[in-house]
This record gives sequence, C-alpha cells and structure tokens, in this order.
Amino acid sequence: MSEELRKKLGIDESKPVDWFEKLYSESSEEGEGVPWANMDTHPLFKSWISENPISGIGKTALVVGCGMGDDAIELENAGFEVTAFDVSQTAIDFCKKRFPNSSVNFVQADLLEGVSEWHHKFDFVLEIFTIQALPPKYEDTLIQNVSDFVAKEGQLLVITEVQEEKRAYENGPPWLLNSDYIQSFEKRGLKQIFNSSNTEAEIGDEIHLTIFQR
Repeated sequence: MSEELRKKLGIDESKPVDWFEKLYSESSEEGEGVPWANMDTHPLFKSWISENPISGIGKTALVVGCGMGDDAIELENAGFEVTAFDVSQTAIDFCKKRFPNSSVNFVQADLLEGVSEWHHKFDFVLEIFTIQALPPKYEDTLIQNVSDFVAKEGQLLVITEVQEEKRAYENGPPWLLNSDYIQSFEKRGLKQIFNSSNTEAEIGDEIHLTIFQR
C-alpha cells in the first residue's frame, strides 16, 4: 500500500483497526473501494470446499473478518449455523443488505479484543487474510484469539500469504505472515492436519491453505 493511501485511511500502528471502518464507509455495497472484495467466495476456499465437501448439519461455524460476507454464505450453504464478524459496522451492514434472506448472524466485533463468549464455541472457524491485515506487533494476540474460537475437536482453516522477509510495520498493509505462523497456532493447542501451498500469491512468496484441529 502506498504511503499516500496509508495516510488517507489514517492507518496508525497504535490504532490498528480504526481504518477499516473508514475504508468501508467510503466504499459501496458492490465492493468498489474494498481492495480484497471478491464479491464471491474466496477462490482458494471455494476450490477446497468443492473438492472436500463438508456437512455442517448440526454444527457451528465462525468467519473471522467476514468483509462482504460471501465466505459466510458458502458455509451456510454447507449446512452450518454461521456467525460472521467484522470490526467495521459498515461491512456488517453491507452483508445484511446483500444477503437479506440469509440466516447467518452477521455481527460487529473486534478480533484484537477477542470475544469471551465465543471461547471454544465453534466447530469450524475460517480465517482468510485477517491476521495479515493488522500490524505485526499484534500477531501473538490475534493468533491466540483466533485459536480460542475453536471448539474441542473443531477445525480452523487459515488462508494466508507467506513471505520470507521479516515482518515490519513499514512494509504494510498487508503485513504478510512468515511460515512460523503454523508453529504459533500449534503452541495454542491446535494441530496442523493439512497444508497446501502454491506460488500464485499476489504479493508474497506463497499462499497457504492450512487446516488445524483441536
């Protein structure tokens, strides 16, 4: 991201989530102005779920940093009872307008603060590009809070771009993760059960799809 855009959005390491509301409030329901808006299920997740059909009947799912809401709808279509959250209230409003007939519980919440009532609550948790959207100094807190959402025997699916370069505030956003994120999740009680990677990343060296289980 250019320094000009960073200043326009008011990105500040000490106020790491404030800029998301500004970005969404200056964007449209069609996703214009949101750099990461696919307006469809994320392609890597869509490919994975089509090759690995899962039944969410009787199970709960959580989408972290849901943005425009498409990934939550994909999980709803798989039968899950879905909660999806974003730090931006405008993003949540867009989701509700785009999917008025959906039963997904779209709510505003801050990953950095965590949500205590969601502790070990969800059978399936989906995190795509959210940790890398916040400055590196918060990485440990973010990974802990995402891990805390996963129920006993539940699964976490993470999609992230990975780089070898050391993470530094000056280099983002986004602040791409290093491959040691896998060990970071495992230190918090999750076990890696699947990992795929390819070099088709937009910015980083690789893009990973990793599944963990508690």
